Amino acid sequence: MVLSLAWMNAGNAGYCIGGSQAMIRLIQDKIAILGGRIRFRAKAERVLVEKDTAVGVQLTTGEALPADWVISAADGHATIFEMLGGRYIDAAIRKRYDEKATFASYLQVSLGIALDLSDQPPMLARILGSPLEIDPGTETNHVSFRFFNFDPTFAPAGRTAVTSILPTRNFAYWTDLRRDNFAEYQVQKKRVADAIIAVLDKRVPGVRDAIEVVDVSTPASVIRYTGNWKGSQEGWLVEPGSSFRLLPNTLPGLDHFMMVGQWVMPGGGLPSGPISARPVVKAICKHDRVPFDLHREHSTTPAATGV
Repeated sequence: MVLSLAWMNAGNAGYCIGGSQAMIRLIQDKIAILGGRIRFRAKAERVLVEKDTAVGVQLTTGEALPADWVISAADGHATIFEMLGGRYIDAAIRKRYDEKATFASYLQVSLGIALDLSDQPPMLARILGSPLEIDPGTETNHVSFRFFNFDPTFAPAGRTAVTSILPTRNFAYWTDLRRDNFAEYQVQKKRVADAIIAVLDKRVPGVRDAIEVVDVSTPASVIRYTGNWKGSQEGWLVEPGSSFRLLPNTLPGLDHFMMVGQWVMPGGGLPSGPISARPVVKAICKHDRVPFDLHREHSTTPAATGV
C-alpha cells in the first residue's frame, strides 16, 4: 500500500480512464503503425521447436505460424508444461511451480445500476455481521465494493458500474461444479450475487430495485477466459525480501524463446506486461543487431504476427 501511494504521488502510477482497454488499444495502435498484425480469437496450443530452437506456434485449429522468435505472454504453467511439454525445465523451475505461492483466484460480482452514485467513495469495505460462505472452505467477514463513478466510460450518464471481488483458493470446486452440474453452478452464482446485493442495499437503500445488470465471474470463468493457472488473479505473490525482481525470462536449453508477464514478474497486474516485455525486446534487438528505438514510427521489415 505504501509503495502504491508513493508511486502515485510521484506520477509513476495511476488509473487509466477507460480501464485496461485504454492501454491495450494504445498498444494495438502502435503495433499497427509499426507494421505488426494481431490475430484475435486465435488460441496457441503448442510452441513449435526444431533442434532446441523455437520456430513458431501452432494454433488449436492446426494452423502453424512460423516465427524468428517466440515470446509467450500466456500463462506460465501452460506455456512450460503444456505448450512445450515440460521439456525445458530445471530444478529451479520445478521448485517454483511446486512451492511458490500464487495470488488467490476470485469471484467477481458486477452490477449495472441505474443510479448516479457519485456521492459514494470509489472504494468501500463493509464488515459483515456474520461470515459469508463463498464456497466450501472459503468464508469472508468483509466485502469490498468498487464504484466506477470516477470513470465516465464504464456506464452511461446517470448510471454506475459497481464490482465486488471475493478471493478464494478453491478454484477446483467451481471448475468441477461448472463441468459436472451446470444448473447448480448457476444456483451458487446467484446465491453469492444475492448476498452481495443485500450488503450493498444496506449501504445504499433502494439500490436493489435500480439494478439493471448482474454478472458473476467465478474461478471457472477466469480459467476459461485467461487460462491462468489455478485461476490466479495476478500470478506469483511477492514474497518478503524478494522485492519486484524479475524471474528468468528464458528457459534452459531453448533458443529464440522468451517469456513476459505476471509469471516472470511477481506482483502481477497490468503493468507487469509492458514492464517485463521491454527488456525482452531489448535483448532480441541486441541479439539481432537491430537498434532499440522507442521513437521509430514505421517498420521496414516484414510484418510480425502476435497471437
